[in-house]
Amino acid sequence: MKKLLVGVLVLALAGVLGMSLATAQDKPMEKVMIGTSPALSSAGIFIAIEKGYLAEEGIDADATTFHRSGGELLPSLIKGDLDVGAGNVSAGIYNAFNDGHGLQIVADKGRVAKDHGYLALMSANKHVPDGDISKFKLQKGFKVSTTGPGVSQEVVYAKWAKHYGIDIEDLEIVNLPLPGVGAALGTDQIDASIMIEPFIANSIEQDLAVKIAGDEEIYPDQQSAVILFSPKFVAERPAVAQKVAKAYVRALRDYNDAFEYGVGKEEIIKILMKYTSVKDRAAYDKIVPAFLHPDGAMNLESLAEDVQFFRDRGYIKKPVDVSKVVNTTWIENAVKELGPYQPPKK
Repeated sequence: MKKLLVGVLVLALAGVLGMSLATAQDKPMEKVMIGTSPALSSAGIFIAIEKGYLAEEGIDADATTFHRSGGELLPSLIKGDLDVGAGNVSAGIYNAFNDGHGLQIVADKGRVAKDHGYLALMSANKHVPDGDISKFKLQKGFKVSTTGPGVSQEVVYAKWAKHYGIDIEDLEIVNLPLPGVGAALGTDQIDASIMIEPFIANSIEQDLAVKIAGDEEIYPDQQSAVILFSPKFVAERPAVAQKVAKAYVRALRDYNDAFEYGVGKEEIIKILMKYTSVKDRAAYDKIVPAFLHPDGAMNLESLAEDVQFFRDRGYIKKPVDVSKVVNTTWIENAVKELGPYQPPKK
């Protein structure tokens, strides 16, 4: 009788545990809409999706690619159609904040640090006789491209123009999506452009353009791209937003392990081959990697400098306090939970 009773209790306990496990497994995933660019600096997003870090946090990530990430994704973020955005620093972010929309800049998505000139000044072949870059000069009347008005590239054009003894007003700026810039240089539709990897490496490989120099030579440590949270997302689902930040920091650390220390690099390259236009493994040995801070930290001084440029150019009509647009709490909380980044031991 005792054996029978014990058996019944065991079966009952197993049933309860099974029901609890089933309930946990059946818990619906939180849908998070992410807008990003096809650039290599979006690696943190791609890794977080592909390695399951977002899924582990109970998040079903739906990613959409925007080829003009500095401006195209902002309206969707403001409306709440996107929860997370990954793109260029732009005047539009600050105008949206001034208009009361409450966008938050939350993490690094690309910095032009030393040896990480993943953004570079590129020239049409005709302006570089015999491939000698010392003969190149940015000249009055040159047609150059950005992904949209009032983006971080434009700040750098002003610095390059000054370097070559002219003013940004001397340049004709046109707007082109990232994938079309190489072809525009190759067919002399534009004279020069600040391009981003992997399009730099692609253009060089196809003999469409010549690399003059990485942007780190003219604007060291520029915070060129950021991760954004929509106002609706942070207001209605702050716990989910925090989980996104945690998954993103985990992905940034994998990226740094791979490109700074060579640990797990082949796995990360396979992910990038899936999500970017660069499908040739050999190309990754030529690409200059973006600097992505392993804890998601940003260069706030650079953001403030760019805001002043946007104000001076008339893109931002009202003063804006960058410290009120930036919210580092999400990343800081993620780092507290995960601990500080520890470089891998070789």
